[in-house]
Parts: sequence; structure tokens; C-alpha cells
Amino acid sequence: MRIILIIIFIVFPFVQVLCQGEDYARLIKQGMEELQRDSLHKAESILLQAIDERPTEQSSAVLYQYVGQIRVRQKRYDEALQAFNTGLTLVPNMQGMLMDRASLYLQLRNNSKALDDLNDLLVLNSENTEALFYRAFIYSAQHLNAKARSDYERLLILQPRHKEGRLGMALLCDNDRRPLEAMEHMDVLLRYWPDDATVYAVRSGMYQKRRQYQQALADINHALTLESDNPDFYISRALLYKDFKKNALALADFRTAIELGASAEECAAMMLDAEE
Repeated sequence: MRIILIIIFIVFPFVQVLCQGEDYARLIKQGMEELQRDSLHKAESILLQAIDERPTEQSSAVLYQYVGQIRVRQKRYDEALQAFNTGLTLVPNMQGMLMDRASLYLQLRNNSKALDDLNDLLVLNSENTEALFYRAFIYSAQHLNAKARSDYERLLILQPRHKEGRLGMALLCDNDRRPLEAMEHMDVLLRYWPDDATVYAVRSGMYQKRRQYQQALADINHALTLESDNPDFYISRALLYKDFKKNALALADFRTAIELGASAEECAAMMLDAEE
């Protein structure tokens, strides 16, 4: 009898660990299935149950990442941040979660903390194109043009067809009084994406800035042929018409922009300017 009791005391903890492992794996599987079904509330609940099974293990870090991503999709940003922070205490160098947290900080307009995460990411992997792009974006916003240029150049060497990076570089050159370089990048963009309305709209703005109004009008008109329901393009053309002193046409475009969902208050303020 004593031998049987000894065996039970030895074997039971081992069996318990195995069962816990099975529960953990089962919960993860169920959580991922709910996530694939886009059942976010259920997925979060089940993944949190899995985390409770092994709250301090490194393998749970990725579960915190999924929970954080679910909360971001639900616009529960503070709770998402908590999930990412907890996951990164388990695995501080987890690149995917660092990128998720940096993106969330950017969404919350906390550029300083986003920059910290992006710097850490680029120490871990200097060829992370997503981190290079976002860091260049932040540097541009901070008017640190030399740093932004360095990141954009590195990004475009690694990925020449990175559309947002190429566009960011064009805008940086334009703001940095390098109009020829800016237009060279716009030419590359239109060579790769000849039917991208946004590229035409951006180039229109560059022409307008240089007072090359006919070229600007041609580009914004082409953007509107590609995306006739884009309110921002109507606002851009209205502002261009204002420069032409064609206020009636500007007012018509402002009204169309409002009909398509643009802010009536903002457009009204611009329309008043056009009427004066």
C-alpha cells in the first residue's frame, strides 16, 4: 500500500503538468479558431484563459500580442497597450510585438515612444523596412530631414518598389527645396503605379506649390478620373481653383466634397475664404 501511495505522489504532479499542457494547447487552438472566424470577443476570452494557464512563460508572449491586436481592432487602445507591455516583459526583443506597439503609439500620436520602439527594432534588425519607413516618417514630422533622408534611402535600396517610402522621399525632397529630386521620385512612382490616383494628386500639389497651375490642374483632374468619389481630391481642386481666382468652381468642388463625406465645417471655412 505504501509503495502505491509513493507512486501516486510521484506520478500525480507529472500527470497534472501534462494535463495543464493539454489545456494550454487546446485553449490556444480554440482561440485561434475563433480569431479566424473573426469572433474577436470569444477569441480574446479564450486566449486570456490560455495565458492564465501559464502567465509567466515566454510562450505566452505571442498570446499577449494577439490579445493586443484584437483590442486595437476594437479601438480599446489603452488595454491593447497593456497587453503589448505585458507581452514584452516576457520577451523584450519580440520584433513583431515591438512593431505593433510602435504602430499603436503612432496611432496615439505618441511619436517619442514610437521612436524608442523603432530604434530598438532597428538595433535588432537594421533591414526592417517597416521600421525604417515609420522612423523616417517621424523624423520628417520632426523636421529632422537628414535623418529622415538616411532612413528613406536605406529603405529604397532594400525595397525600391516601396510605394509609401518612395512617396515619403518625394515629399521630403519637395519640402527640403529639392524639386528636381522630388519630381524624379514622382516619375518613378508613376512608372511603377501609373493608375494610382494619390500619386497624381500629390504631384498636382507639388506643381501648385511651384505655381505651375496648368500641370497641377491636369494632374488633379486625372486623379478624379481615377477616383471620382474621393472628397480630398475635390478639396485639392477647389484650392487650386482659388489660386486661379475661379471662386465659383472652387465653391462647387467644396460642396461636392461635403456631399462625399468631407467635414462640412472645414469646407465651409475654406468656402468663405473663396467668397472673399
